[in-house]
Amino acid sequence: MRLLSCLLLCLAALFTSNAQARPQYSALFGQSCFLCHVNPTGNGMRELYGSTFFGPQYLPIKPVSYELLDKIKPRLSENVTIGADLRTIWLATNSIDNGDSTAQGLSDGLSTNTGTVAQMEGNLYLEVRPSEHFMLYFSRGVADASGRMEVYGLANLSGFKAWLKGGQFQENYGYRFADHTSYVRTGLWSGYDGGAFTPPTPPHYGAGLEAGTRMFGFDASASYTAAQSNIPLDRDQQKRFIGRVFGQKRLPFAKKFIVSGGLSGLASPKKARDPEIGFPGAASKELAWGGFGGLAFEGLHNRMGTAEGASNFGWLATSLLFEYDRKDWTPFWAPFPVTSAYSTAQLEIMVYQGVWLLGAYDWLDNAETSNIAGEAERTTIGASTFLLPWVELSLRHRLYSTVEAPPTAGALQPRNKQQLECQLHLFF
Repeated sequence: MRLLSCLLLCLAALFTSNAQARPQYSALFGQSCFLCHVNPTGNGMRELYGSTFFGPQYLPIKPVSYELLDKIKPRLSENVTIGADLRTIWLATNSIDNGDSTAQGLSDGLSTNTGTVAQMEGNLYLEVRPSEHFMLYFSRGVADASGRMEVYGLANLSGFKAWLKGGQFQENYGYRFADHTSYVRTGLWSGYDGGAFTPPTPPHYGAGLEAGTRMFGFDASASYTAAQSNIPLDRDQQKRFIGRVFGQKRLPFAKKFIVSGGLSGLASPKKARDPEIGFPGAASKELAWGGFGGLAFEGLHNRMGTAEGASNFGWLATSLLFEYDRKDWTPFWAPFPVTSAYSTAQLEIMVYQGVWLLGAYDWLDNAETSNIAGEAERTTIGASTFLLPWVELSLRHRLYSTVEAPPTAGALQPRNKQQLECQLHLFF
């Protein structure tokens, strides 16, 4: 199986190259996302530790001095804190206009007129904390395309290491990769015109309740939501039940290594159409499940500009993260059910303080239970750097391929699209 072969190759490279990486920051530190984020399931607004210490000290090429740290004040008052995420992208891609998605397309030159500049994300955050164990949270994007609205209340029962959330929020399923176009997050929904039919949208945003706990090194959460739409509608829209459990452990015989793993599941009865999909008649009973995990190596300190105490990331700090999901659903245009399988694997290596090399592989098959092919894959290489604590610049090159007819045995499908992107991420 192509996916299994890819993962085995990644693991082999990991153990033979001595270059081990940073999964996500939580995996490298062996800590929950709650350490740096207001939301106990991660993502969105950063806690004071994340915005005023972790970011300035651990991320940039040159850590910020402690004198400057004292001047960073995202807290407007004792009870009110603000934050933001702004992400702009420049995109160039070769164009395939002949309608043949299996034709070799890499001979077409990159065009600067195929996306130019766009605002991918523009979120402003507001946290109001009237008491130590209760919080009101608000996040609003500059447009629907750059981030749905989140607004909820959260009770943090620290004595029980548990929380209860109510409102509109991003659902907790699998990994929340920084690359929101990874197939386990949006699949090919993000504008890829290679020919494979659109895969299901994985859990995104919903209105409802979520409960979670953090016990014995594991984070567990469960939620009941209705899929969020742009306009407040009857909340009998695509009910969803979601569960997730995740744990991580530093290896006792190799202290610099941290392993992590988890499981996710979703059940959605057939009600009205899912407003996330947006097509008339797109009602579907959905079942989804998957696994995710990774291996992190915190790196070699006192090498190549990294020093103990100056950064928790040493030279060649490496992370390998992967996720594999399956979903049973019925497309709006088809009278038959489809089982989709989709996965993402991401490898990141810190080659110098604040400078990361990255590689990723995405794979999708929408045709596991039918004769209609819908297989696609994407390979990504790139680099990113934190010029300042709140400024990240990244460059990525992507190769796409897709199949509209079942491939012949052993035949490799041609790469039929390439894409170059440069992102500027400003955050606080």
